[in-house]
Amino acid sequence: MDISFNFEESSFNYRVAGVIKYNNKILAERKNDVKHLCLMGGRVHLNETSIEAIKREIKEETNYDTEYVRSVGLIENFYISKYTNKLCHEILIIHELEFKNQEAYLKEEIINNEEKDNAKFVWIDIEELKKLDLKPEEFIKNIDNKEFYHIINK
Repeated sequence: MDISFNFEESSFNYRVAGVIKYNNKILAERKNDVKHLCLMGGRVHLNETSIEAIKREIKEETNYDTEYVRSVGLIENFYISKYTNKLCHEILIIHELEFKNQEAYLKEEIINNEEKDNAKFVWIDIEELKKLDLKPEEFIKNIDNKEFYHIINK
């Protein structure tokens, strides 16, 4: 069960995102129906840690197991949903991970198993990624930050 609550005028989501790096590149998700790129991830389940959640999400999306490297940051987002026009409150924890299977690093793209016809993961050079529209924006702004960060977007 996802940790997500919907109320009449607002909603709450507890989400995780994962960063996988290789040869100065980051694996980013490209969807056919949106212009921006994003990090892989999803909602945390009840009684699941954020690290367990991101490992599960990446496994579901790519079929690859991962190892935890470090926690990157925490972002508190407050925004109006373009789908529901409701105020959304989101807690997003970003973790860096590594693939256990080295074969994953050799693929130019990995199809997202959950959105087969609509999304794939591609390796994008970090310097190029800084010029592109990647969500969450705060991640790319802090890409060179080696310390854990906490950002509030309100």
